[in-house]
Amino acid sequence: MSFARLVLLKGGPSDAPQVVNAPFDGTGAPVKIAYGSGCEHYEFSGEYADIGEGPMPVYCWARHTPGAE
Repeated sequence: MSFARLVLLKGGPSDAPQVVNAPFDGTGAPVKIAYGSGCEHYEFSGEYADIGEGPMPVYCWARHTPGAE
């Protein structure tokens, strides 16, 4: 079962959000966020970080895809 929770994003554009509310089902499914004129793709690192909001999954930037998908 997937549910939305805060996830920490590392890498990608420097002015992109670092914490987003994204679907997380515990399996490590990729996260895709619309940003600028395309989408930024992040993959679960298998790690969790606590930055004051409790432990949240850490996703690392994987790639950018232009335009709508």
